[in-house]
Amino acid sequence: LRAVLTAPEFLIFGVVVILFIIGAVVNPRFIGIENLKILTRDTAILAIVAIGVGFTIITAGIDLSLGSIIGLGGVLTAYFVVRMNLPLPLGIVLTFLVAIAIGVFHGLYVTKLRMHGFLVTLVTLGVARGAILVITDGFPITGVPDSFAYLGQGFLFGIVPVPVVICVVVALLAHYLLRYTYIGRQIYAVGGNMQATRLSGVNVDARVILCYVISVVCASLVGIIQAGRLSLGHPGAGEGFELLAITACILGGLSLMGGQGSVLGVLVGSLLIGVLQNEMVMLNINPFWHRIVIGVVLLLAITFDYGRRRKQR
Repeated sequence: LRAVLTAPEFLIFGVVVILFIIGAVVNPRFIGIENLKILTRDTAILAIVAIGVGFTIITAGIDLSLGSIIGLGGVLTAYFVVRMNLPLPLGIVLTFLVAIAIGVFHGLYVTKLRMHGFLVTLVTLGVARGAILVITDGFPITGVPDSFAYLGQGFLFGIVPVPVVICVVVALLAHYLLRYTYIGRQIYAVGGNMQATRLSGVNVDARVILCYVISVVCASLVGIIQAGRLSLGHPGAGEGFELLAITACILGGLSLMGGQGSVLGVLVGSLLIGVLQNEMVMLNINPFWHRIVIGVVLLLAITFDYGRRRKQR
């Protein structure tokens, strides 16, 4: 019982409950059906990105290219479907192939050149955003079909946002991979002690590359969802998502030192960020303050993470 009550996921969920109560008291519309639809959809979109980057964080890496990859994923799919007149499924597959190539590129630099993920993904952050501008000439790609828009705007049974359904599928697959497969156990081992894991015969390079591929694919998936939500491929989509996703991971119990964390924790951390952002909107707080608040939350989460690590030593 003590372990459950002191778990990061439980503590963060308690904060979410408190925020819910505050929001409901200050503005009853906060718990209205329409706002809850918006809240769950936005949280699901953030959670998908956070789950992806969580794989790299578990290996003691990082992916700073998330925002640009989100923008590139949406723009590429819109380009394939609208400009090249390809079927939507084919456009999505081609976008994922590009995402896999980028993830492999990140992983190879990290494993073969021993470059930290911070550096190589920082390069991709700029290059991908530049590629978006080249593809779009700085203007949104409009005219996406209704089937595309459904991915971001649709509802299952008229009440459950489609992004929430996609998030649940992604979360279940990620949880199964990390908790019930030998590959998942090896990913945790890589983050815990890479050299010892390598000496034990594990193909460390393959595991690290896989994690960077998953991170980029999840970001591209969110880019596709965002493009459907906006009904266009916007060159500015995804800006700032890397800060939100990494904050959600750290809040959910993942350590920047690697080797620990869970998908459930990432979901709870994403829920906290989603509730906090939605509540600030409902309370008419100046949008210029939003990133400051998220930055302070990230600082607190990192401080807590480092304090917990020092106690464990």
